[in-house]
Amino acid sequence: MSSGWTPDESSETLLAEKGWLQGTVVSAVAYGIDVALCFMCFHLFFRQMNRTNYKKHLLLLIFITTIFILSTLFMAALADFTQLAFIQYRNYPGGPNAFENTMFGIPVDNLGNVSGFLTMMLSDGLVVWRCMVIYRGCVVPMWIIMLFPGLMFAASFAMGIMFLLQVTSNSPYFSSTNINYTVPYLSLSLALNIIISIVIVLRLLTYRHRISKVLGSSYGTQYTSIAAMIVESAALYSAFSVAFLTLFLLKNPISAIFLQSFTQVQIIAMLLIVFRVAQGKGWSQDTMSRIMTSRPSVQAIRMGDLGYGSKTFPSSGFGAHQSYKIGEHESAEAAV
Repeated sequence: MSSGWTPDESSETLLAEKGWLQGTVVSAVAYGIDVALCFMCFHLFFRQMNRTNYKKHLLLLIFITTIFILSTLFMAALADFTQLAFIQYRNYPGGPNAFENTMFGIPVDNLGNVSGFLTMMLSDGLVVWRCMVIYRGCVVPMWIIMLFPGLMFAASFAMGIMFLLQVTSNSPYFSSTNINYTVPYLSLSLALNIIISIVIVLRLLTYRHRISKVLGSSYGTQYTSIAAMIVESAALYSAFSVAFLTLFLLKNPISAIFLQSFTQVQIIAMLLIVFRVAQGKGWSQDTMSRIMTSRPSVQAIRMGDLGYGSKTFPSSGFGAHQSYKIGEHESAEAAV
């Protein structure tokens, strides 16, 4: 193909534009996964709703609907802004990359930025909530466990507000400062998720060790398996964030692929946690008790063997080859 058709731009600029366009395609694919997960979660919670749990389920249904709306708004804004840069204003001096760097404050891009910010706050809030649920009943007071993550969440929220003001405002303060609030904003959110991912995995590994020691490795696997730890700790989002932030700080044009699909991948990680809760597989404050009562044994099992005091549970009375199961209505409600 003739090289004369190639735009008169540097190879770095062309690579950045390729990354942007390919990132938009990846984001569209991830959005399709988001939509499927939203409908699956909504269907499960709506089907399980009754008079005793409707308040909890209603909150989760509102959460899912909000995530769906934000995901759709972000995808629509990204698609429209990409269309403006590559089609409607393709002859803008410097090409689509220059258009993006100059026109980042137009209304359609602001819509995407606000949607992304709100999504990130909801995502960070969700992993903080799951951390609280998983550490409920710990011998260490909850406020001590959640103090540092709570402070980091507040700092991330503050930096997110500064980021939005910087990309949407013409204030002399933001135009004169050399501070790029994108980096501290994303770094705080990334650090928060990595820390919470680690503490959640450590807690689940501790549970796994205690359960295996007393009941055997076949018990409680739906709560303490590697897949469960990856989902519960939002490790997908943390790994994606590390890759993006590393490339972004190195000023690698490939970071554009991660940037455009960042929000949708974040929503996938969020909805996977919600989906586990809807299935009754999410860890809850009474999960340990339910696992313990699932063991078919003639003798009583002391919770003291697991480090939870000396409370005794009698034999469950199930057959030797049966495992404990709970209904969908009970499981989802217990995991909330």
